[in-house]
Formats: sequence, C-alpha cells, structure tokens
Amino acid sequence: MITNWRAVWVIFAAGLAAGAYMSKVPPALPAIRADLQLTLVESGFVHTVMYAIGGAAGVFGGALADRFGQKRAALAGLGFMLAGGALGALSARYELILASRFLEGVGFILVAVSAASLLVATTTPRDRATAFSIWSCYMPTGGTLILLLAPLALVTLGWRSLWVGLTLYTAACAALFALWVPTPSFGGGIGSQRLLRESLVRPGILLLCVAFVAYVGQWISIMTWLPTFVVGERGASQASASLLTAAFVAMNIPGNLLAGYLLKRRVARSTVMAFGAAAMGVSAIVLLSSELNDGVRFASVLAFSLLGGVIPASVFAATPVHAKSAEHIGTTNGMVMQASHLSQFVVPIAVAWVASRWGGWSATLGVMLPLSAIGVAAGLGIARYERKLSP
Repeated sequence: MITNWRAVWVIFAAGLAAGAYMSKVPPALPAIRADLQLTLVESGFVHTVMYAIGGAAGVFGGALADRFGQKRAALAGLGFMLAGGALGALSARYELILASRFLEGVGFILVAVSAASLLVATTTPRDRATAFSIWSCYMPTGGTLILLLAPLALVTLGWRSLWVGLTLYTAACAALFALWVPTPSFGGGIGSQRLLRESLVRPGILLLCVAFVAYVGQWISIMTWLPTFVVGERGASQASASLLTAAFVAMNIPGNLLAGYLLKRRVARSTVMAFGAAAMGVSAIVLLSSELNDGVRFASVLAFSLLGGVIPASVFAATPVHAKSAEHIGTTNGMVMQASHLSQFVVPIAVAWVASRWGGWSATLGVMLPLSAIGVAAGLGIARYERKLSP
C-alpha cells in the first residue's frame, strides 16, 4: 500500500469548509444583526450554537460514524453543512438562521470525527504523522481564509454572499469526497453502546481530552478577546485588531506542521505536547505583563499560537494510537471533539468573568496558567501509556 495523497488533500479540503463554517459568523455578525434585527443575546446564540452541539454530541457522532461508516458519515456531514449554508443564506428571521447554524453544527461534527479514520485508511504508518499534521491545520486555515475573505464580501455583495460562496465550495468538496476518498475496510462490526463503553474507560484517550481542553480553552480565549484587549487596553484601531487576530490564527498553521515534522522524526509525543503547553503559559505571562512594551507583548501573541500549535496535531495523530481498535477511532475522535467544544464554550466566558471582576486582563493569568500546567501534566502523562502501545 502507498499513501493516497489525493484523498488526504480532499479530506483536508472538506476540513477547510468545516473550519470556515465555524469561523464565518464573527466577522459578519454586525451585518447579520442589522439585517435580521437581532438582539445581542440572539447574536451570541447564532455564533455559539455550533459549540453547544459539539459539546453535547461529539462522542455520539463519533460512535455513529464508527457504527455506520466513516465515509458515509463525512458525506452526510457535508450534506448537513450544505443545507445549513443554503438555509442561512435565505434566512429572513432569527429562528431560521439559528436552525441553519444547528444544521451546520451537526455537519461539522460528522466531518471532524470521521477524518481520523479516513486518514488512517488512506495513509501508510510512515506518512501518518505528516497527514495528521496537515489535517490539524483545517481550523486555523479555514478560519484565516474566512477572516480574509469576509471584509471583501461584506463591502461588496453582503454577508449572504459569504454564505453562498462557502455553500458552493462545500458542494464541490462533497463531489470530490464521493469520488476520490476510499471507503475504509474497517468499521460497522461493533455496536454503538460498546464503542462508547470501551472508549470512555481508556486512560490515554482521557488524557488526550484533558490536554486538548487545556489547549483549546487558552487558544480560543486569546482569539476571542484579543481584539477587545488591543482596542480597549492598547488603543489600537479596529483594523489593526482584525489584522492581529488574523495573524494570530494563521500562526497556528506552521505550529501544526512543526508537530508533524517532529513526530515523524520520532520526537516523543509527550515531549511535544508538554513543550507546547509550557510555551503557551510563558507566552501568556509575557502578553499580560503591563510592564513590557507592545512590540514584545504582541510578538508573544504570535509565539503563543505558533508554539501551542504543536498540540492539536499531536492529539489528532494520537487518536488512532490510543483507540482500542481501528473501529474505535471515530468514537475516540468524538471524545476529543466534545471536550474541545465544551472548553470553547466555557473557558472564554470564565476568562471574561475573571477580567471583569478581578482587576483586568492581567488577572486572567489565574485561568491561563493553571490550564497550561494541566496541559503539561497531561502531555507528560501520555508517555506512560504510549510506551505500552505501538507508535
């Protein structure tokens, strides 16, 4: 067998669509609010409903993919995203656009949890770390592209054009996916309840979830509040804040690829993960130190995303290793995704609460540093279980 790189890139292309769907609302939200007369609370639900779906159903989506077929689940996910995007583009009131985001959230989960199994089926062990490092770029790459394309769409054809364009791209991905991604030879032989029961008790998987919760909680909090911080605290313009946020997201991409490079050269996964978590903690200290100048602090923002970026690639590449069997990979990935979405939903709110109640943004180190320490501990803890498993 040789690695099917064409299939790998098609899976990644579908991931780009998923990442763009997750990230498309924030830049378009002012226009959507004005068009549909949404309240601030309604706007918040339009953005966060996708996180809530992942936080509630990620592991169940993974079990369904393992039970009924990973390719079938991924294609269904692209179909849900298509339907949601089309409904959103046609929405004239709050209930419709909220329903469209629900459909998109279901689609996102089905695509995300199926990818690991499909990558295992299309790659050789020698190329797997590289393939997973490419896959792990789907969120920052999709997010960066949508952040760059959104301003052009918003000032020319309006927010609905962004929805239509992304829907057409997703349709093309679905067609290529159906044609070029092979169906795995494994899956379907184990019931969903058994998949869940056997996956939820594996300590290596639980440590991966903990590590990813710590990483995602920190990363999404910085991304969410960075514009507010640089505008409100440092007096930057909205345009500068947008550019810095886009640079922050984009810097995660080479970090993902760096992890693939290191893992392929047999650097221990636990070392890579612990280093990334420690680097995020140090970078957060620099960012939130008011005594330092803005140049140093903003450089630390980029270092935070770059060096922390080794964690998602390491975690995604570990899911096939720690799954009980190939038939459990989707369920394992679903556990990681569910933990990630819960963290994205909870931690930014906790950071905002601490900042507002306990003396400003510097006080948020009380959230960030414990998460960094938890990430280091989880990364180092993985080593104990990896020694018992094949790499």
